[in-house]
Amino acid sequence: MTDFLDWKQFDYDNSTVQLWVFKKSSTAVKFRAWHVRTDEQVEDLFRSAIKSATSRISETVTYTHLSQNNENSCLTHALEESDGLIALLQVVDVPEAENTDAALKQLKGAVGYLVKFQNGDDTVYAIRKTAPTWRPRVRNTMINAIFVNGELSVVPEETFTFDSYFDFYCLNETIFVASKKAYESTVSDKAVYKKSFDDLTVDPQFLSLFSDIEPLKQFVGQNAIQLRRMTVIQQKALYTRPDFPESLRRVNTGRNWGINFDGNGKIVVCNQTARVLMQVLLDHRLLSEVTETIYDVPDAEIV
Repeated sequence: MTDFLDWKQFDYDNSTVQLWVFKKSSTAVKFRAWHVRTDEQVEDLFRSAIKSATSRISETVTYTHLSQNNENSCLTHALEESDGLIALLQVVDVPEAENTDAALKQLKGAVGYLVKFQNGDDTVYAIRKTAPTWRPRVRNTMINAIFVNGELSVVPEETFTFDSYFDFYCLNETIFVASKKAYESTVSDKAVYKKSFDDLTVDPQFLSLFSDIEPLKQFVGQNAIQLRRMTVIQQKALYTRPDFPESLRRVNTGRNWGINFDGNGKIVVCNQTARVLMQVLLDHRLLSEVTETIYDVPDAEIV
């Protein structure tokens, strides 16, 4: 909580501001980044944007693969658990003498931008995934103009629109995620989830549940959300409990969930029941003792 309070109470008005644009890289460093020179007006707008966020966000939710936040909260995530963000911060924290200023082609092709707010020895990083309008293919189909003195005039040079908010932030050892989707697509590697799922589908204990694993693999496919769910299933490992198959068959019959089993008691996966099966493996199909109502929940937290 200390980092969260420090992030909210940081002296942004008296901080120095430094803008970077970045692209993903297929090399071991993962990112390439370029420094962008800015004037005081632009820097003041960035200060206003982050101050607006710190005044609006009033609570935190622990980051998990499936957790979600609302407009007044953020997900908190340990920096040490994000190899992607660590790699990005390393390339924007090079000594100032080694900074490379961005050219127009770097700005136009950037996948995101990062603003560093520095005050003494403390630094807050604010990151935003660039909007589609930054992409040259889209921009070439537009006429850029400004309305001045009652008439439209063509803008002679390239213009760039910065949103008045950021997707995620970092201070000390804590990440504050306002947009989980943008955070994961910017600094998380879907290949990690894919490898986790591939490992799961060759786990003998997991395979023993199914008559055929291929329909489940087809259902999950390359979908990032489904891959994250399978990662959580692997972490929870409910399927390793000795009584899991028998309990599942009993409850499935009693509650009429529709999951099918073959003559050997193996699960038969199909498109109609795959979603229900994943909820069960996540332990996200829960019964209210008060109303006797069954709910599918986004994340199950033990009380």
